[in-house]
Amino acid sequence: MSEPLTKDPKQRALIFAAALAIFAIDLDFFAVQAALPATAADFNTTTTALQWVISGYMLSLASFLIVGGRLADLLGRKTWLFIGAGIFAGASLLGALAIGPEMLIAARIVQGAGAAVLMPVSVAVVTNGFPQAQTQRAVGMVFGIAAIGQALGPLIGGGITQVLNWRWVLLINVPIILLVVTLARTSVVQSRDETASRVIDWTGLYLIVGSIAALTIGIDQGSIWGWLSPLTVGFLLSGSLGFFAFILVEHRGNQPLVDLQLFRIREFTLMILAGAIGNVAETAILFVSVIYLQTVEGLSPLTSGLTLLAFSIGVTVASQFSGRLERFQSWAVMNIAMLLGGLGAIGMGLNLGNIEPFLAFSLLAGAGFGLCWSYASVVTQAVVPAEKAGAASGVVLTVLIGLGGVGIAVVSSVIVTQTAGQSTAVLSNVLGDVVVAVGVFCLLFVPIVALLGRGSTASA
Repeated sequence: MSEPLTKDPKQRALIFAAALAIFAIDLDFFAVQAALPATAADFNTTTTALQWVISGYMLSLASFLIVGGRLADLLGRKTWLFIGAGIFAGASLLGALAIGPEMLIAARIVQGAGAAVLMPVSVAVVTNGFPQAQTQRAVGMVFGIAAIGQALGPLIGGGITQVLNWRWVLLINVPIILLVVTLARTSVVQSRDETASRVIDWTGLYLIVGSIAALTIGIDQGSIWGWLSPLTVGFLLSGSLGFFAFILVEHRGNQPLVDLQLFRIREFTLMILAGAIGNVAETAILFVSVIYLQTVEGLSPLTSGLTLLAFSIGVTVASQFSGRLERFQSWAVMNIAMLLGGLGAIGMGLNLGNIEPFLAFSLLAGAGFGLCWSYASVVTQAVVPAEKAGAASGVVLTVLIGLGGVGIAVVSSVIVTQTAGQSTAVLSNVLGDVVVAVGVFCLLFVPIVALLGRGSTASA
């Protein structure tokens, strides 16, 4: 039986505060997805038309993660933990009071910005609160506890929506965040990157936010505007050029928003790549599954939440082990995760309508993709200097979540393009094909990660 990580009450409170913060964000993301069809019905629109409630939130979250982590490193992590918590809780309240889709989407975008501060800072305060030898296990414990939010999200979202209404799905964030603030007041010690000046790279900030926004909008609206329309091409091109400009600015700047030297750590870069693939798959599958269960099968929000519980339990169980795999090579762990997730996704897509095998493959897919997400966050924190913890966490989460948002935009565009004016049977077939394609996409990267990982080991 392993020794407990710590017996210090303050360190325990620190882990619980950080885990509860990420728990709230995970719970919110999964619960809102489960409530989306009911929200669309309340506003007299379609679920795909409301996908910006999800992708707009993820776009905002991805756009500001690097900024949130870096500002916390420069100006004080404890201070910015409270700022992020306040924005997240306040925007949740505004979203619950929304009188139309536009107000809800706007509130979700602000909520994403709050989460963008709260997530990397929650990881960074734990990294700085424990010795380096305990960092991987401490961060793994945070993500393991937080992953319970993923497991309960669909069930809570569906249950609250059915018993009360979708607005309470957002309201539940407020008391959770109040508890985070209460715990953090006494357990979190103020810390910052003492090696850097407090000059903020505003040029880099504008470029990264604008580039992510332009790319996501271009992909999301391509099926409506036309993929070769000047608007679509303009957004996609400006987003791509913005990323290149961002890299040049960061490379030449004295106080860059992103320390590009982090990407010289091969394990750091490889884990980001593999984790991003897993998160794209996870978010896309959940988005498709909610549409399938509630629109095609006609299940209630609570019943669909119970059905998705198998997937979420897989995510939760796998996340519990992410901090306890130090003795294994990271690329091998990631390959197993991607293999499980990819095979599980293919099985889900081929068994839409067959509930028993669908649930079994959902558990497998959730375990694989849940390990991709949590393990990427854990390992990358363990291989970077402690003073760069906030910035590194911001970079990792930006890539993982940003590409997840782009994935939902792509999937939504495919669904709209292929099913406009078609029957429910056509919609069902398209949704199944999308899930299978996601699984195949993951499997294609397994040999790539193995090749790069082995090459890294050989050259070490």
